[in-house]
Amino acid sequence: MENMQLLKGEIIKYFRTYRADELNKKCQAYGIICDPALDPINSKRTYLKSGLDNKNFADLKNIAKQIIKHDYSLDFVKSTERFLDDDFFQIPILTRRLLLNFCKGQKDISGKVSISELIGRTWDINEEYDFDFEIITLRQFVVTHAEKLHDMTCGEILENVLDFIYISDDKLKRFLETIVDPSVRSKEDQLYYVTSINKIISSNEVKLSSCKQVGGLDVYKLERYTTGISGKVRNIIFAAIGCKADIVIDDALSNNLKVVDPEHKCLYYDFPIEEAGLSWQQLVTWWNKNNPDYTLETEKAFVNRLCQSCDSEPEERFLRTYYNYIYCLQKNGSQKAFPALLPQVQCHYDPKSAKMRGGKLYVVQRMDFLMLMPHGVRVIIEIDGRQHYSETDGTASPSKYASMVKNDRDLKLYGYDVYRFGGYEFAGANSANDLKAFFQKLFQKYEI
Repeated sequence: MENMQLLKGEIIKYFRTYRADELNKKCQAYGIICDPALDPINSKRTYLKSGLDNKNFADLKNIAKQIIKHDYSLDFVKSTERFLDDDFFQIPILTRRLLLNFCKGQKDISGKVSISELIGRTWDINEEYDFDFEIITLRQFVVTHAEKLHDMTCGEILENVLDFIYISDDKLKRFLETIVDPSVRSKEDQLYYVTSINKIISSNEVKLSSCKQVGGLDVYKLERYTTGISGKVRNIIFAAIGCKADIVIDDALSNNLKVVDPEHKCLYYDFPIEEAGLSWQQLVTWWNKNNPDYTLETEKAFVNRLCQSCDSEPEERFLRTYYNYIYCLQKNGSQKAFPALLPQVQCHYDPKSAKMRGGKLYVVQRMDFLMLMPHGVRVIIEIDGRQHYSETDGTASPSKYASMVKNDRDLKLYGYDVYRFGGYEFAGANSANDLKAFFQKLFQKYEI
């Protein structure tokens, strides 16, 4: 209880740095709903407390982690670290300490450049610091102590001046890519650094991977490597209305598909999917004939079209709740690229019917919903009605249930993340709030 109150105090302290007229939108972006009868101009603390008092410890920790991710503040990280189980950075504190020890153990970490240049590629070298009551730039400090007096090593500056273990994930990524850059390291030295660093960070599902070559030397990028599916998405056939998509192979040599559908009863997205996944903005732009200047009416019309493909009322409610949820987040100032929620996506497909196959049905499977998340992560969401586990007369069907469980296993083993909802979950008065809570946790998990 004491830790919960202390963490709540740190969150309040952080939000109090914003102007009173900014607080409402800022709080809503983090799922904090404050009492509208209160005016933050009178008391920011009272206003913020009204929105945080109904949060449990887990909620407060999630809010703190999101603040660190989206509005990085060194002071906030230091003040909340002890509450957050070392999982608020992509590369956690323990791993950062090992990286720092590695850097401190290298005699010539700056390689072919000066220490001030090495540090200046990641930090603002001209930023002023208060060093023992003397205001000087970081460049002046590094040049004096690391390059002239030699009374501090680069590793000591990283630890004692730059708070290396608390820097943002983006800054850490930039630093690791810099110290293995061809302009800094010779080929043999580069291989040693890459191998050593990857050994330290491998348990965090990231590694330095070669992305190109410059002058015979590799250029490395820090990338995630175990999450998601390695194969690229080439075609998305989705939102079919009342029928199976009519597909032909337009070019067998290039593996190009074509939907033969004069009534436009299904949608076919064949644009490249980038590392960041497929966002709602990208999908609406495609729907709007590749014009990014679309209106809210365009979005509404597209959502209505997607809803036409839903097989049940719970599916339609799920889809509408999702798009209403991200609309409200964007209306409240969020600039994030939220993933598109694609209904009725063709996963496995056989162009022939069971009758044409002599009564045997080969792979034909549609996913209720699919999200293409960053880093190749594919999320499937299934809404299970009675037909998934019972016969038409309502009696339980162990065979149908077993088939559903087997499909789940196959999808998970292939690399999909599968989440299931029971249709009964949509009957309650609080179903919309439950869904919004799920979406919030989903975005937190996949770092949206």
